[in-house]
Amino acid sequence: MASIIDVAKKAGVGIATVSRTINNSGYVKKETREKIERIIKEVGYVPNEIARSMTLQKNNIVAFILPNSTHLFFGELLYYVEEELYNQGFKMMICNSSMQTEKDLSYIDLLKKNRVDAIILLTNNDVESQLDKRLPIVSFDRKFDGVPFVSSDNHAGGVMAAKHLIKKGCKNIMFIGDDAQGLHTNVSTEVSKRRIGFLEELKRNGIDKVINIEYPLGNYIYIPDYVHELIQSHPEVDGIFCISDAVAAEVILNLEKNGKKIPEDVKVIGFDGGRSFINLGKRITSIGQSPKLIAEAISEIIVKYYLKEKVENIIVPVYFQNGDTA
Repeated sequence: MASIIDVAKKAGVGIATVSRTINNSGYVKKETREKIERIIKEVGYVPNEIARSMTLQKNNIVAFILPNSTHLFFGELLYYVEEELYNQGFKMMICNSSMQTEKDLSYIDLLKKNRVDAIILLTNNDVESQLDKRLPIVSFDRKFDGVPFVSSDNHAGGVMAAKHLIKKGCKNIMFIGDDAQGLHTNVSTEVSKRRIGFLEELKRNGIDKVINIEYPLGNYIYIPDYVHELIQSHPEVDGIFCISDAVAAEVILNLEKNGKKIPEDVKVIGFDGGRSFINLGKRITSIGQSPKLIAEAISEIIVKYYLKEKVENIIVPVYFQNGDTA
């Protein structure tokens, strides 16, 4: 692997000049900077590894890369993660990727260049081949080989939702989710386990025929019009489990618009336990996940990175949240 010395020799400059170029921390002539940057690419040099070897000061900044901070659960999670990191001496940078792979990668590059000390990564994009897994990265709700992750117990949540609909006497059941693993993408996320746990529990109770509506990930908040049309084409459905509260809120509004009473005609369960019920006039029955516990787990892993302690994956328990919709 190329070193800072290799770059300096090839560029005909001192190590300090290379360091200033990498960290943008002092004056370097434009032509010299361009030459150094070209050589870094040619030799495959990773600036962050050099920065560590030169024992540069930490920036005390952690970047949180996520698809959409306007999503209610993500917004709550950001609040608690920022609070936990601040208590540990870190500041947090929020990076909205807008589901764009190139934005994910540009933010990940901040870590490679030592602009941030760690990255919290929440993505459904195919970025694994671009990750330097020696660097301090924590994934949320997604497994990457060699990268620690934090996740709620999504499988248990799916089981809870199935048990509740069975208990309420539902016979014609539907799942609606925007995590179409294996259907439209090769990316596998922990969120898929909500559906898996749900369907497995229904099957254990003799319910094999479940209407499964999955669609490619959108913006995490709004669902495509054709999904509503599919729901309307199954008037017999009396129980629905949605992959999130945001999806559940849209489904409930559309069902009521088309004359269905919730929960008398159709019982609907969401997932998140957040505040997506605000514009409904009713609280969504939901599988709750605690943003505070998730934030504590993420912070714990980042601190362990810098204490050089063993880092392990953390699964956070979920709970059943009673509401007005099921």
